[in-house]
Amino acid sequence: MKETVERYGNTKNMSKLINEKLGKAEGLGGRTDSDEIKSRLKILRDSAGSWKIDESGKEYVKEIRRGWGKRLKRADL
Repeated sequence: MKETVERYGNTKNMSKLINEKLGKAEGLGGRTDSDEIKSRLKILRDSAGSWKIDESGKEYVKEIRRGWGKRLKRADL
């Protein structure tokens, strides 16, 4: 996710970054072992969706903001 934010400014373009990396991996030809590429692609497919958030962006932001108030009270700010 860090690379996605650095390159595109947000995590919404994660699929774009993944597609770029897959394209590069597929274009390696004889330079990389094909079993290694297949293994990496399997790991990628198996992990797809594991970063999903069950709540909407609006709900997520509200939850984060609720936490700010609690932290400010603890810090006496």
